[in-house]
Amino acid sequence: MLVGGDGGRSGVPRHLELLLRACRGQARFVVLSERDRGGFGFLRRGAIRHITLPGLATNLSPRRILSTARMLSGLIRRETPDLVWAHARMAVVLLHLLVIAGVFRRLPGTAIAITYHGLPFGPGHRWLASALALQLERMSLCRGPERCLIFLSSAALAEYQRSVGRAYCVRHRLAVLGNSSDVGPLPGLPPADGIRRVLVTGRVSRQKNLDRALRIFSALPGCYRLVLCGEGTDSYRFRKRARRIVGAHALRRIDFAGPVEDVRPLLAVSDCFLLTSLYEGLPIGALEAFEVGLPLALSDIPGHRDLLEAHPKAVRLSDAAAPEAAVEDALRLVGLAEEHGWNPFRHRALCRAAWARRFGFSAWAEGMQTLLGALLPPAAGAAETPLPLCPDPPAAVDPASRVLPFPVTSARSPGPQSRPGQ
Repeated sequence: MLVGGDGGRSGVPRHLELLLRACRGQARFVVLSERDRGGFGFLRRGAIRHITLPGLATNLSPRRILSTARMLSGLIRRETPDLVWAHARMAVVLLHLLVIAGVFRRLPGTAIAITYHGLPFGPGHRWLASALALQLERMSLCRGPERCLIFLSSAALAEYQRSVGRAYCVRHRLAVLGNSSDVGPLPGLPPADGIRRVLVTGRVSRQKNLDRALRIFSALPGCYRLVLCGEGTDSYRFRKRARRIVGAHALRRIDFAGPVEDVRPLLAVSDCFLLTSLYEGLPIGALEAFEVGLPLALSDIPGHRDLLEAHPKAVRLSDAAAPEAAVEDALRLVGLAEEHGWNPFRHRALCRAAWARRFGFSAWAEGMQTLLGALLPPAAGAAETPLPLCPDPPAAVDPASRVLPFPVTSARSPGPQSRPGQ
């Protein structure tokens, strides 16, 4: 039983889609989520059961949380799964509540696993929500059966142990398995039009910090265009907010795409991928841009550091509190996009090779199969599968060493350039 969250298009549904593809035939799956709003459309094409459970989207209503916890408890008792595996944030909270309430004492044959797609405490989170989340983690870890805690990076695991306390984790199994992506073939590129396109993916929320992306865009040259796709980015309210930030003239250079069923056409024509999140786990949207070979401009947060280390054409954004942050970040972004525009074939091939070495889907799928085999109870007479070992990450490269100088200079002489096809 895989417990997701919001039914919209986001990183968790894409992660579950890759998980199900990698582990096809290894188990029978049932997926729980809110009503599908596009994120779980892939389940219609297979034989996997999908159960709608209202209340799995993040909310702060104690009454609704307890009501959803009771419904989830009833589903678990009805389905009697061998494994309950929580992914989305509200799913993790509900699972903690069921553990504290002793639900799993009556289900001794059901294993528990949690994937932390981003720690619920630490930089970027509101302090009160962070403190409550930390207390809930500790209460849950002290009670109930042993479970497996899965993190997207070794750094996230170490930060979790430091924040929660190693003593709380000693009786539980810990594993590390990052994210991957599998975009598939891209459409052909249209003729060059002289416009540089910056792609931003993410719903309108405090976490995604789209206001900062708009401020950076307002400092870009007039030949740049911003493409915003994600839930809420096509709403009238968000357009009004964007107008206040960038002004009426620059607003005409923004595409408010809203939820996008297939992001590949946008990835194919973009020159840079921008992500300004306050906190992340290991964002699949950035991984997809990495996979197709786009340069990345990412906020300096723990969840982006693996990408900044592995990507040969990525820069971290400056401290958002600095007075000239938007201008400096715009210069860095221009440097990436112009360098990519001069020779997109070479740069995309270089980035794809780096993605395959660190985040390639085939190796990730093997790791996921091994992990699932370790989580499921062994069949009668079979030996227990050990948890997969976390490989040592490659030597870290300081992302600051790739910060472009100001002003951006180029050894090339300007001139008309055609944009090659993909």
